Amino acid sequence: MRNSFFLVIPEQKKAPETAQTYEENQLTQWTNELPAANPSLSTRMLLDLLTDMNKVDFPAPQRLDALEIVRPHFLQIEDLLRSRLIKTGFPKTSNEHKIMSVLDNLEKQLCLGYWICVKQLSQKNLSWFQTKQLSTALQRTVRGLNSIVLTHFIINKPVPEWIWIDLHSLYKLSKKLKKETTKIADDSNLSKKSSVEDCYKQILLLSLADPSALMPREFAICYHFIEKMIPLISLEEQPVSGQKKQCLVQTDEDIPPFFSDESTNDMPDIWYVNLTRLLKSCQDAKKYVDPDQHRYNPGNQDVMQQTKLPVSLFKLLLAGWQGNLIETSPLFPDRINRYIAIGLDITHEIQMANINTKSPLHGEQIAESFSENSLVMEFERPNALSIGSLISFRRIDQGSLQRTLAVVSRLRLAKQDNKLIFEPQFISQQVFAATYLPLNADADTQRQKALLYAVKTETGEKTFIIIDSFFYKRGDLLRLFFNNENFPIILNHRTNIGLGYWQFECGRLEEKQISQVREKKKKGFDFI
Repeated sequence: MRNSFFLVIPEQKKAPETAQTYEENQLTQWTNELPAANPSLSTRMLLDLLTDMNKVDFPAPQRLDALEIVRPHFLQIEDLLRSRLIKTGFPKTSNEHKIMSVLDNLEKQLCLGYWICVKQLSQKNLSWFQTKQLSTALQRTVRGLNSIVLTHFIINKPVPEWIWIDLHSLYKLSKKLKKETTKIADDSNLSKKSSVEDCYKQILLLSLADPSALMPREFAICYHFIEKMIPLISLEEQPVSGQKKQCLVQTDEDIPPFFSDESTNDMPDIWYVNLTRLLKSCQDAKKYVDPDQHRYNPGNQDVMQQTKLPVSLFKLLLAGWQGNLIETSPLFPDRINRYIAIGLDITHEIQMANINTKSPLHGEQIAESFSENSLVMEFERPNALSIGSLISFRRIDQGSLQRTLAVVSRLRLAKQDNKLIFEPQFISQQVFAATYLPLNADADTQRQKALLYAVKTETGEKTFIIIDSFFYKRGDLLRLFFNNENFPIILNHRTNIGLGYWQFECGRLEEKQISQVREKKKKGFDFI
């Protein structure tokens, strides 16, 4: 690998005096004096340092030492900037676009520094110690490219051109140098180590998931979860026996891995990803899922501590590894535009108004048909939509009470940053507005909004209620106000149906049944 297509080394100059500032003592002092209380200034200082360092010609061992001193501070700032980008939906604000630009440049400059070390060290006959330095530089470069891919997934942007071919080429180079399995300490945690091969497999597995179906904060969760799956896959030179779909890595192309049912005899430079052990291990889902975690619950635990996934998120990953992305229903075969309402409150308001008009109502916006499965819409305000957003919509030639209820399951940016393409996951063809109170609420307690829908089954009809409160659980009793009636209901089968929304199957009770239900709910003392 003579050159990198993405990591282009700038023109470097000999500057001995400047190079001295990158020696260990001076650089350690510089990092110690970074203004921790002012992350904005720290970010600018670090970006300027890395950019200037890449323009100076000095020995690779000194450069690698300098980068290793700076790297822990870079990782802190990277986490901070990413945290600013994963808290909101899309479109992003102008300030978030600025953060994206800085983060993108910062990650590229650090990765470029390590690539300079790789290029210099790989062209020489190395001593044992320099061989160890080359292993570190290779691992850090691949890890750095992984970070750039991950960040672009998070911000819903296409991966920059040439990154994939650089990843393939670096892995091939590490194999040629017999450095692909050398373990290098990750971050500041010396007990956690990974190799070039580990890093490469990790980003391959992440890319097989459907980026348009993951929320920004889920990419980091999945990326860290995949670390435990790395030993279960291998890269082979021949098609994998017994694997229904072959997962291919075309190493001379700037593309991620992909599945193919066709013959690969005419494809040069191909690796086959053996997923057999991974898929077999995933059959025992209990090892990998936590039924008490909910995908759309923003209170999920810290990424680094999350050893198991919510069931629905695990299924999404598994579908990608099987080469079977989860499909949404074709809700728009007529290709007619829709009026759309985002959120429970607006849908509730429209339904409560009981106005059956073909004109747009307050809170409705027009969304154009993009395909049989998706709509495209331009948004005036930021953070208007996210995966997990609850929406309702109707054809522009139908009355406002004929509303379909759905949850956004896929989302991607169009060419304009404020235009979004999204796929809704169908919930119900008809939705009704209601209000509710806790059963023993005071008379002056304000009623809460809810949406109702019914599903016909072989044994009858089931009614479901959607609310925006996570305080309620299975077995709780509410008083429902619907169609000029009010009556008690019992909640069953709780589901985290969307961002901030919870669904229950509900059963109507007679007033005389309330005491009986409460009696059944009594439990023993939990301390005996």
